[in-house]
Amino acid sequence: MTTILHQPIISYEEVCSFLESFIDYEQRGFQRKFAETVRLDAMSGLLAALGNPHHHWPAIHIAGTKGKGSVAAMIEAALRQAGYTTGLYTSPHLVTVRERVRIDGHNISPADLIDVSERVRQAIVQLTEDNERRRPTFFEVYTAVAFQAFADAGVDIAIIETGLGGRLDATNVISPIVAVLTSIDLDHTHILGSTIQEIASEKAGIIKPGIPVVTAHQAPEVYEVLTARAMKVGTSLLHAPDVVEFGQVKPTPMPDVSHDFKPPTERFILATDTGPLEIQCTLAGRHQANNAATAYAALQTLADKGFTINLRQFQTALAQLQWPARFQVVGARPWLVIDCAHNPASARALTSALRRHLQYDGLTLVVGISADKDIEQILRILCPVADRIIVTQADNPRALATEHLAVAVRQQFAGPILAAPTVTEAVKLAGEVTTESEAICITGSFFVAGEAIRYLGLET
Repeated sequence: MTTILHQPIISYEEVCSFLESFIDYEQRGFQRKFAETVRLDAMSGLLAALGNPHHHWPAIHIAGTKGKGSVAAMIEAALRQAGYTTGLYTSPHLVTVRERVRIDGHNISPADLIDVSERVRQAIVQLTEDNERRRPTFFEVYTAVAFQAFADAGVDIAIIETGLGGRLDATNVISPIVAVLTSIDLDHTHILGSTIQEIASEKAGIIKPGIPVVTAHQAPEVYEVLTARAMKVGTSLLHAPDVVEFGQVKPTPMPDVSHDFKPPTERFILATDTGPLEIQCTLAGRHQANNAATAYAALQTLADKGFTINLRQFQTALAQLQWPARFQVVGARPWLVIDCAHNPASARALTSALRRHLQYDGLTLVVGISADKDIEQILRILCPVADRIIVTQADNPRALATEHLAVAVRQQFAGPILAAPTVTEAVKLAGEVTTESEAICITGSFFVAGEAIRYLGLET
């Protein structure tokens, strides 16, 4: 019987059907018991069948709990500003699967995705003729697609973000020239471990012998784990510079006209080896300063690998950076903010940025959260900043049902609680109940943020 796997891919729709035929743990949720199904030998075998495309470009490998996408975007933008042809692999996507693979700042084209996916399909067919080989997962297949696309494009360097953890992540087959660990905190505890030390140990799995490692500022117990791993494999652990000063920020008042506004930016100074470095970053929030410091340290490490990025190029890249759903202010009267906060650490960063950057009379919080997240703690952080809350759920199997989320919110919040069955309906409802002098914040997961972006027509 002919299956999707055995049908040649000749259209973008067939690419999507092909990818959807593989088990997707982003959609169904991952459990610790599944770890044996994602061992790296399967990923290595698939890449070998493709001719090992990941051997054709140098890479920066990034893991962490929060900020890894932003750090990856900052590094990529700076390298591109310096004239290098870049590849960027991140996950999950917000609107289209093409976002995950970017070449020189642009989503992979439909034509290129069709071509690469067909070659990956042929490699999988070749491998799975051996009945003892398991089918790869969605993330493994798309990682292979990305690596082949970067080889085809002849990128000068690729920036690779892990999907989950580090040690067993499909991306961990690469031998990067620099490894980067962003802030590590509690998240995915049902998968990576119940303590911050256990989670750090999984993230530290990307540390390899002789490859320099850059780390963001971490809790002492995380430093201990990372240092021990670096010493064990015989490599150096390099620290991001300190943020020594933040610019004075006054919350932006509501503009007189809905379209007459500029999204807030973050200003800060990094204490670098060459002196204070002033930065203006389009990604607002104090946490982005630490992400920028981590990106800076990684780029400095690249100098020893033959890549040259000067300070002006780094400053320009951050001043022009576009990275959706990270405190993304997309409208005014009322303010409309989209943020993909999906764990307690990112929820804290979001509430801090709201208070720091925007002036408003009241806040409507539109929230949907995946069922496998620390829902109680996320709500404990988000609820105090809201004047009314609209609970909803993404079109995703992992999404907590709206009625269950409403119960959880009521335990934390005494104000008005409304419900909407879909993100689209929730955004519409928020517009009806929020006055022009107030703000709407849509958050809780990448899936909620992505559906809001799609509904509002903000796709990049």
